[in-house]
Amino acid sequence: MTADPYAVLRALLRAEAARNTPKPEPKKEPGRRQQPPKEQARG
Repeated sequence: MTADPYAVLRALLRAEAARNTPKPEPKKEPGRRQQPPKEQARG
């Protein structure tokens, strides 16, 4: 057991906050191309 009984609660709060923050849009790098979405197989 850890010396700090609230360490687990703080870790959970940090994880929840990190999960809920909006992720910044990745900058488009000149050397990389985005792959077009794959077409679904028709049949």
